[in-house]
Amino acid sequence: MLKIEVPNNTMKATRIYTLLALLLTVEGMTMQAQELNEIFWSPDSWVYSMMFEDEHTFVANRTIVDQYSNVAEIQFVRMTDEGEELASQQLFSREEYAEVVWQSPMQRLPNGGLAIFYAKRVDGIATFYRVNLNDDLTFSTLQLDWETDDYYDDDRTFYPYNTGVVVNKDSNVIITYPPHSQYHLNGTEAMQFLKFDAEGQLVGQRLMEGFRGQERHHTLPTPDSLGCRIILRSNGSPKLDCHTLDADLNTIVVKENVEELSWPYQCCRFAYLCTNPVNGKTYSNNIINYPAYGGNPAIVEDIMMSVFDAENFRQTNYAWGLTTQSHDGAGILQSVGFDDDNNVYMVGQMDNVMANEFLNRNLYIAYLDENLNKLGEIYHVDDYAYMVKSMAAYPEGGCLVSCHKIHEATNEAGNCLIKITKETLVGIEEAHDAGFAVAVAYPNPGKDVLNIRTGLKDAWVEVYDLNGRMIYGREITENVTAINTTDWSEGTYVWKVMADGKEVESGKWIKE
Repeated sequence: MLKIEVPNNTMKATRIYTLLALLLTVEGMTMQAQELNEIFWSPDSWVYSMMFEDEHTFVANRTIVDQYSNVAEIQFVRMTDEGEELASQQLFSREEYAEVVWQSPMQRLPNGGLAIFYAKRVDGIATFYRVNLNDDLTFSTLQLDWETDDYYDDDRTFYPYNTGVVVNKDSNVIITYPPHSQYHLNGTEAMQFLKFDAEGQLVGQRLMEGFRGQERHHTLPTPDSLGCRIILRSNGSPKLDCHTLDADLNTIVVKENVEELSWPYQCCRFAYLCTNPVNGKTYSNNIINYPAYGGNPAIVEDIMMSVFDAENFRQTNYAWGLTTQSHDGAGILQSVGFDDDNNVYMVGQMDNVMANEFLNRNLYIAYLDENLNKLGEIYHVDDYAYMVKSMAAYPEGGCLVSCHKIHEATNEAGNCLIKITKETLVGIEEAHDAGFAVAVAYPNPGKDVLNIRTGLKDAWVEVYDLNGRMIYGREITENVTAINTTDWSEGTYVWKVMADGKEVESGKWIKE
């Protein structure tokens, strides 16, 4: 009997929750092979924190490693989007880098230039520095007016990346970090706020106390680009609060439970948050259902993409699409970017059922409008496990992704740069022309459920037996459509995804 289903949209959230649980527990999942436009590959040159200078040239922070993956040198490098290296300049030698306890991603200055910030610890004293990058990749280093023995300790459980930095439109810089002496004081923590002017002089300071600690804090610019926002876990709660500080570091607004519109057990423990300076909206790859905070133990870490408005930091939309792989949060850091039309690009690893506890085979790239409606997405799988290091959006659309990848059979490892054009992400034919699948089916073989994953809108899925008889048809209204196959006979079936009245993807599925 032909089965046609029209899903009840009121049950969408429940179905997504169930489907995500299935996604993490199923085995034998297969995907169609795709080709990525890999413009660069190196076993010893890892590219981080990229920023475009124009449509075809970018500057990055690059790490050179030895054969044991130990840091040998830190550089600035200028490259084309075809992988050609134009210039490089050493920032740290191996010996110099051994003293560095924190280094920021690359920052865009109000004058359009680039800078990074770092902290160096010598004889127990941590000192902050600002590095301004010149057009020829030479740079000047400015020591900021702050030294402390209360910054970092190897025996502590917070990490250097808890330090945050915001460069405001008046060229003042706000740096935040949790001081050692305040760590778990009476069961709570504190955050140090330091404000420096363009000459590196300390012009403001505040110690904020009395919140519950977490492994990562998030420091963001304010809509007026004069103060800062910081995302902290509220005392005794799995929820996160957003504190907005003005230019004088005074708290002016506290937004409680910033993720109140998303899944009840969501927490941003390993989230990456990034604010678009043009529209003031903040975007994040958020982890939900973390068991230590009351989540479902069957789902260790599922990621959803969220957007928060500029004025009230209220979550206005979210979309499913990423599944991270391990407790180290790899694949989230520096994974959000914006083009000149305020469109959003997010990248990460997904589907940890494909690999071991620490690595993922599948690479996911999402293209969304500023309200987080999906405009396109790519799923990629091959013989490598991927760890995303950074991503940069082209000004005119598209993105460049830096990944460390390891061949699952040979353990060959290295860093690659992947170029994703806007044309690849937009439209079905363009995606097919580039070799990407726009829909996938799993697990394959399977038993009681056939999952169809796609980002297409206004699509329809059909399933046929080998006699050409359609036995199932359903409108696709969410990222993953689960088809109950309990009553189907064992054998081979053909699935098809239709859009705009034509077939756009198909494949065989085997029921065991």
